[in-house]
Amino acid sequence: MNTNIVVCIKQVPDVAKVRIDHQRMTIIREGVDSIINPLDGVALEAALALREKEGGAITALTMGPLQSQEALREALASGADRGVLLTDPRFAGADTWATSKTLARAISLLQPAVDLILCGRQTIDSDTGHVGPQIAELLDLPQVCGVTEIHKEQDALTVKRISDGFLDTLRLSLPALLTVSHELCVPHYIPLGRLERAFSDIPLTRWGLEDLGLREEEVGFRGSATRVTRLFTPPPRRKGESITGASSLLVEHLIRKLEALGIIDEEHGTK
Repeated sequence: MNTNIVVCIKQVPDVAKVRIDHQRMTIIREGVDSIINPLDGVALEAALALREKEGGAITALTMGPLQSQEALREALASGADRGVLLTDPRFAGADTWATSKTLARAISLLQPAVDLILCGRQTIDSDTGHVGPQIAELLDLPQVCGVTEIHKEQDALTVKRISDGFLDTLRLSLPALLTVSHELCVPHYIPLGRLERAFSDIPLTRWGLEDLGLREEEVGFRGSATRVTRLFTPPPRRKGESITGASSLLVEHLIRKLEALGIIDEEHGTK
């Protein structure tokens, strides 16, 4: 049975070159060297493995400025069948809620109908883990987060995940949404020739606000419920200390250190 899969990918900025719009308190993505979010690459690799076994088609979907098409073309070079770019100045400044609403609407418009949505569990630029679950809620789909194994059986999936130190095995019907962990698989190397073709010959689908039938106040900065009031650099961690020696001496040394920090006192023990 063919499976139509959407992989939501995000082009994330090189952390060392991140710039902040201090008026909106959002990341400036235009003109910054970027990569595909690593866990989204894992999601794409999982989609390729499922298509090889089950047939079907893979659509890579992203929202962002025009430069985000580079991520889609890399996904096409990896083996995706189609790339859809959601780009519009009115999408800029979106929080996870506005992003999820935009992506969910696009997914609902794709034809043929989508059987499975795959997302990375989180991104390296915001690290919230919100977008996948929010898309599932907006589309009223069953979801499992942090998946480490996927097995398809007819119109259902059996998946595994690690939760609170335990291995969960779950079964869910399709259509569904999964977010994946890095344990699932390792993305393959893309040959240079396929990259060249993807960046020169393969067309992309581009949708803006009107194509999705959303209102301006539902998307981007205006449609975002989150407001960042302050940005700051966390204080540096104190340098640790490594000591070696006999156990009795190490224990004595540790006690003296804890006393010096005021965590314990010699007379009464732990404070």
